[in-house]
Amino acid sequence: MSTTRRKYAPRLPPGQRRDQLLDGALDLIACGGFDALTMEAVARRSGVTKPVVYELYANRAEVIAALLDREAERATAQVLGAMPTTDFGERSPEDVYTDTVRAFVNAVVASPERWRLVLLPPEGTPVEFRQQVALVRAQVLAQVNALAELGLKALGNTGLDAELLGHTMLALAEMAGRLVITDPERFTPDRLVAFVGQVAHLLPTG
Repeated sequence: MSTTRRKYAPRLPPGQRRDQLLDGALDLIACGGFDALTMEAVARRSGVTKPVVYELYANRAEVIAALLDREAERATAQVLGAMPTTDFGERSPEDVYTDTVRAFVNAVVASPERWRLVLLPPEGTPVEFRQQVALVRAQVLAQVNALAELGLKALGNTGLDAELLGHTMLALAEMAGRLVITDPERFTPDRLVAFVGQVAHLLPTG
């Protein structure tokens, strides 16, 4: 009588294993919301046994907390990394903003599950994560406002309110991110970025 041995997941360093499990958890949330995330489901989606999950996370709440921390950190790094700080170089302010939105939209396309969680949080998203996203957005808005002021200064006296321009710039980028997630065939990155560029060049003249 022969027996079939159960296949075990290859051993990985703790850091790689955590990322593997959190990637599985993110896939589950993207497909079925937070209700779909259980320890058993994480194990199954990640191709490991439940004991492997419990070695790193005591319960479902720990998995969710670790996942949301990781995704918020990575989202923040992607956004701020796409934004210039104090120097536009030889580019015009309009082109700098358009290029920034292009980098952001490409980041959304590359990691749609992450950005769906940030831009379109599903039902059951923990209040703590929504608060964390609000804090991150405030940080990004402050930098966008600074860019708006710098851009308007470079363009001369346009009569535009720099603070309101900053809000508009961020809202336009977020709109592009949501559209490329929800209807990527209709709202392609090229279409969205072209529109943003047109709006950016119209704003200084009203």
